[in-house]
Amino acid sequence: SFARRLLLIALAQVFAPVIGFGFTVEAGGKTCFDETVKSSERVSGDWRVISGGVLDLDVEVTSPSGEHVYSAEREAAGSFAFFATDSGTYVVCFSNARATQAAREVSAKITVGEQGDGVELAKAEQLAPLEDRVKRLHTSMISVRDLQDQQREQDEERYRVTSQTRRWLLWFTVLEAFVLVAVSLWQILYLKSFFEVKRVV
Repeated sequence: SFARRLLLIALAQVFAPVIGFGFTVEAGGKTCFDETVKSSERVSGDWRVISGGVLDLDVEVTSPSGEHVYSAEREAAGSFAFFATDSGTYVVCFSNARATQAAREVSAKITVGEQGDGVELAKAEQLAPLEDRVKRLHTSMISVRDLQDQQREQDEERYRVTSQTRRWLLWFTVLEAFVLVAVSLWQILYLKSFFEVKRVV
């Protein structure tokens, strides 16, 4: 029944193993902890750098398949929570590789074993078709964007050519008008001088 399910979930949360501890990460070093987790179990954790120079660390949580389910860089504190998709050993690593002198004092708490609320977690093979669709959609969007960029470049090139052609036509028209005016003036002056010479004769 629904009430029984709620009771089981509450008991799972109460009796879920909680690991609280403090430790030191030496300068340039890394400290890792292994947790054996069953599929669909919830894993959560909180951590904080208490002391040691610049209060920051790099933290990673790696699944049995080598996938990074949580990652933080140069953080002074953080938390993570996820439902395990695979059974096996999950590794939580605290890295102080960026430091050259100061060690970091860290306080952390990790909770393992809280079951999901009846939610059937998707396996990698179930996510594969969806990932393929997302990738195809992403590729299609990139293709459309590239086509739009190409069309915009072609429009800009046509506009540039049209503007340049208009400028050439304008200058050609001005030059043609200047030539016509010059020829007309030359003809008028020539005819005027011609008639004057003829009148003198």
